[in-house]
Amino acid sequence: MAIILSAFVSRFGKLLFDLGREEVEMLFGVPDEIKKLQNKLRMISKVLADAERRRFNEEAIDDWLKQLTDVMYDADDILDLCLIEADKRSEGSSSNSLQETFQNSRKTSPVAEIDIVGSEIEEHTQSLVDSLIRDDRRRNILVFAIVGAGGIGKTTLAKNISNDQRILELFSVKKWVCVSQKFDEIKLLKDILYGDKNDRAGDQSRSSLEPEVESSLRGKKLFLVLDDVWTAKVWCDLLCNTLKGCAAGSRILVTTRNEQIARQMLAVDIRRVNKLSLEESWSLLCKKVVLTGEEGEIQHLKDIGMETVKKCDGLPLAIKAVAGVLCTKGRTGRAWSGVLESTAWSTSGLPEEVKGALYLSYEDLPSNLKQCFIYCSLFPEDCRLKSFMITPLWIAEGFVKAEGSSSMEETAKEYYRELIMRNLLQPLDDPGEFSLHDLLHCLGRYLAQDESLVVSKVHEVGRSNGPMKLRRLFHGNGREFATMTEIAGVLVRKDTLRTLEMMLMSETQLDVIFNKLTRLRVLRISDSEIQRVPDSLANLIHLRYLDMSGTSISVIPESIGNLRNLQFLSVTCCWSFSCLPNSIVNLRNLRSLDLEHTVVAGLPVGLGRLQNLHALYGFKQQGNMSEGWCTVEELRSLSCLTYLSIEKLECISSSSEARAAELRNKPKLSTLELSCTRVLQPSEEQMWRIEEVFEELRPPHSLEELWINHYFGREFPKWMADTSSPASILFPNLRKLLLRSCKYCERLPPCGLLPNLEYLYIFDATSVIDVGPEFLVGTGATSRSGGRAGVDTSTYAFPRLETLTIEGMPNWQEWHWDEGTQAMPCLKYLCLRFCPKLMSLPEGLLLHATSLTKLVIKDADNLTAIGKLLSLTILEVNSCWDLEIVSDLPMLTTLEVADCPKLKVAENLQSLKKMKLVDYEMKSLPSYLLKRVQRSTKKRKRVQVAHLEKLEIHCSIELIRKICQRAGPEWPTIEDIQQVHVHSEDRSVHVLYNKSPFSFTTNFNDTTTIGSSGMPSSSSGIAI
Repeated sequence: MAIILSAFVSRFGKLLFDLGREEVEMLFGVPDEIKKLQNKLRMISKVLADAERRRFNEEAIDDWLKQLTDVMYDADDILDLCLIEADKRSEGSSSNSLQETFQNSRKTSPVAEIDIVGSEIEEHTQSLVDSLIRDDRRRNILVFAIVGAGGIGKTTLAKNISNDQRILELFSVKKWVCVSQKFDEIKLLKDILYGDKNDRAGDQSRSSLEPEVESSLRGKKLFLVLDDVWTAKVWCDLLCNTLKGCAAGSRILVTTRNEQIARQMLAVDIRRVNKLSLEESWSLLCKKVVLTGEEGEIQHLKDIGMETVKKCDGLPLAIKAVAGVLCTKGRTGRAWSGVLESTAWSTSGLPEEVKGALYLSYEDLPSNLKQCFIYCSLFPEDCRLKSFMITPLWIAEGFVKAEGSSSMEETAKEYYRELIMRNLLQPLDDPGEFSLHDLLHCLGRYLAQDESLVVSKVHEVGRSNGPMKLRRLFHGNGREFATMTEIAGVLVRKDTLRTLEMMLMSETQLDVIFNKLTRLRVLRISDSEIQRVPDSLANLIHLRYLDMSGTSISVIPESIGNLRNLQFLSVTCCWSFSCLPNSIVNLRNLRSLDLEHTVVAGLPVGLGRLQNLHALYGFKQQGNMSEGWCTVEELRSLSCLTYLSIEKLECISSSSEARAAELRNKPKLSTLELSCTRVLQPSEEQMWRIEEVFEELRPPHSLEELWINHYFGREFPKWMADTSSPASILFPNLRKLLLRSCKYCERLPPCGLLPNLEYLYIFDATSVIDVGPEFLVGTGATSRSGGRAGVDTSTYAFPRLETLTIEGMPNWQEWHWDEGTQAMPCLKYLCLRFCPKLMSLPEGLLLHATSLTKLVIKDADNLTAIGKLLSLTILEVNSCWDLEIVSDLPMLTTLEVADCPKLKVAENLQSLKKMKLVDYEMKSLPSYLLKRVQRSTKKRKRVQVAHLEKLEIHCSIELIRKICQRAGPEWPTIEDIQQVHVHSEDRSVHVLYNKSPFSFTTNFNDTTTIGSSGMPSSSSGIAI
């Protein structure tokens, strides 16, 4: 059941308590009503846990819980009205309608009194990749299949294969499509054609999409993964003919639970993923529980652990789910036995594939987290979700219960982290992004089905929801609704809806919905074509979350001021939106206001009354308070802000006005973005004034992330640059700093004094000519003339910096960092881009950056040498036209060189395993590569330096021709390298060579040249 009643009852009881006895009795019109309600709630709470478990098998209990849920929803809405009425009374107004509403509702709502483990996956990866890239001319496009039970690791194996370097290099087009059990032909074609942007592009009809797909892929070498296929029709009836024009060598990789489906799709290679052995299962459990302590501790728990993983039947997903439960228990036999003996293992009435471990992992969740987990399943399968998008929805739905001094936002983040820790949400590569495994998605959807509906066609909205009332409606593929006016007529019959996500509705439809669906708490109508929001918006008095981002609206009606419960409002990327209503200042429960990427000129006076604001995106000042505009002074009272971005700072008229904002007195502020409008040629007066303004915008000690954009002062504010009062005292928590387009500053601030800075990004600092010691350890004073005071070299600079990116500094010539200044001991990644005048890397970097593992340098035209970075493992150099030497990098394993024509020496790279060369003007292999493998003049044996395992070359057709000539001058250079891949600029021509076991494959077609070398040839390619 999607709403977890124990959480609902608890929340309801708390609201009753918070409202207060006198107000409840006054509003309900019944003496001692609050005490009676609280007693009943306590009695209900005692039986809920047992009832939830029994509902799957006992119809009477299931019906009782459904009735109770409906009543609790109704009671929640009534209590919401109570709170609104109490709020009105506090402002001096009153109403008798609420008492009638509650009494009527009591009469009509009666309730009865009752990861990767196992050697096989790596073997499969290598073997399948070998088969996929092998030259096979049976058909232009061949199907390969991975078969196994749900949760066995098919998708993990497919991802390993898809990310294999050989696949990435060989196929010019790579696509990944989740098919799922109820796949939609139109959506699938659009996924192939548009990828993640499929909802905003393309025609609706299959007949028009098929030729588009065929045309876009014709002649291209395609690698397409069809994940989670349930029927062969997806290939035989839909894609087979559409993709027949792909280039020879194209491949389809299918994952499916049914081997028969793979055979029906004419798969040429079927790989079955077997279940983990008992020992492998135990190993995975230990890894996920982080059971790496004393041998005695591990042995003490092993017997129970082995019995537990036996119940998981060798399925990695199940083992990880159980590990997520055990992570929350003590490391004792009793605690682990409690998990082993849980009745959740044997809960019946569930879909077969989610029984046992998966349901156990859900059942073990605290009630609030159960709701959050289920909510994630209402988004499309395999959808990439973002934590900063989902957590406000949890808050708006009422799932988040803040305790102590923690805010709801902080608590929601903790919920997210716990669901990740429990392996119920899968973190993705991008920070804050996650997805659900399809089986967990299935479990969530099953538990949500009584009150939530995800639809892709209009007729599904009217689908029966059983005895319970529909509470949440999400669209699966919303474009169909754009031309269907009947959608509003169907929706209004679902007047108990609390959540509605529907794109592309018209203004008329919105007006109907606003008049009928007055219980809505979450409304997402982003990316709709609407230009006007009806005044009837005022009817949505329960609304907590309103997202109108990406629409064509220009204004919001003044009636929005009636939405006293609104917590989240977003109009970001509404490029026509120009004006906020004055009534916005009445939304005293507003927690987040997002105005970024709009043309809003300013905000109305009174914004400072929104004292619950935690996030304010895109604050702008237009004029002064007398003109009806909000000024930065109103930020002073917003003490709860954790995120603040201020734009058009040049509109602040004086330093005293900026000082009035009192940013330094915001104890919770963690992220601050300060932006000016681009000013190409500011006057001296403008420069002087913006410096004064920024001086007064000093952030608080709590700051963790700072962005400064398009600042046009000549000097950074003293709170960044004056080291007489060390910055380390001011910003002890700052971890991320971005300085973008600060074009007129001649010196960088002393960022090295920030004790916890981990990430630094500097872009477009065009006036900086040299970076001196002051960047690392600061100076006692700075002057406008640019003179330096004495430098304190005893300070350890940048003690925690891990990532440094500097780009777009066209006048930067020198980087001064002497051997005596210790700095950047934790630096792992350094990127220098578009710094054409930089002449060398500093000695201090070579000596002290002992953790540096990756260095990327691009468009550093004057740089002549790179070397002596003893910890470096990856080096990428691109368009460094004067670079001559790469040397003395003993740990380097990967070297990529692109368009560095003067590079002649690459030596003392004894650990080098992989090299990539990109130069389409290159007519022969470079001399430094020849030098590595040249024959000894005395013994005519190859020099014994570290042998390359892989060489990748992107070059001209002429050089490809020479490489194909076994008797030619290039062959001796490459023949002892284990693996060589060569590609033309458009990747249409390739050479693939493997030393052992020997293979040589190419699609190069030059019969005369190749034939004269003694190498076999044919019009369709060469293979040995």
